[in-house]
Amino acid sequence: MSTGPDREPERPVSTPPSGQRVWQTDMLTDLFQDPLDGGYTDAARARRERGPLPSATRWTRRGFTVVACVVIGVLLAVAYLQVVARAPARATTRTELIKDINRRTTDTDKLDQRAESLQDEVNGLREQALDDTAIGRLRELEAATGLRKVSGDGVVVTLSDGPNAGTERLARILDLDLQLVTNALWASGAEAISVNGRRLTSVTPIRTAGSAILIGNAHIIGPYQVAAIGPSDMADKFNDTGTADTYRKLRDDKRLELGFDVDEKNDLELPAAVMPRLQFAHVPQPSPSGTPKPSTSPSGGGK
Repeated sequence: MSTGPDREPERPVSTPPSGQRVWQTDMLTDLFQDPLDGGYTDAARARRERGPLPSATRWTRRGFTVVACVVIGVLLAVAYLQVVARAPARATTRTELIKDINRRTTDTDKLDQRAESLQDEVNGLREQALDDTAIGRLRELEAATGLRKVSGDGVVVTLSDGPNAGTERLARILDLDLQLVTNALWASGAEAISVNGRRLTSVTPIRTAGSAILIGNAHIIGPYQVAAIGPSDMADKFNDTGTADTYRKLRDDKRLELGFDVDEKNDLELPAAVMPRLQFAHVPQPSPSGTPKPSTSPSGGGK
């Protein structure tokens, strides 16, 4: 087989069983000899045949380019001026919002103190009307339900966000984490628990509202301190739970590094919880026809 003067001879690549040789072009040789696709050569030839563009066409294209650059520059300048003009208004609005939040927070703290003071006053008046046996029983019930201040030895579990909490969701402390820790403390023998100074009762929810964690209706921020009063072996029992083991692993994880510490404390004092709003059910009274009247209570009446 003959080859062109600028090409190396084709080479055999395989020998089929029939004994006939199959020939193909050396791809590396073609690649180095003809590095450009044929379309580039055709495009260059077409430009040469067409000749240079008329001056009017070149100036028209340049004019469109200049106009486009001017329009884009004007739009960027207008956008910048609008951002600069609105900055003071945004700063003022932000300042007013911060003031409003601080004012409402102060009002809420004052109302909490007022509620606690009224609750102490009610407790004092109630104890004046009861005998010693009833008062002792009442204090035990209030301490167990979280409606009375308590003090004693216990444990403080501190949870905090990891250094990557801004980008890694698992590095943030969530309401679920506080729920798991408080449940593990209850199971370890805790008699009273508070989270960041907010006493827990049987009807106190730990929940999330947006990115905030709420204890009841109170917004708390980290680090989160879960204080519990209980028997002397409560710390050992808590450390042996699966919950404590999980958070120790999360603390040692280099990607998360959640804060988790368990400290035994003496003479802890937990505040009383605000008196919850209780709902009561009642048995509906039968109507004259014998059919019970529907209940109007929030809990569904006789359930």
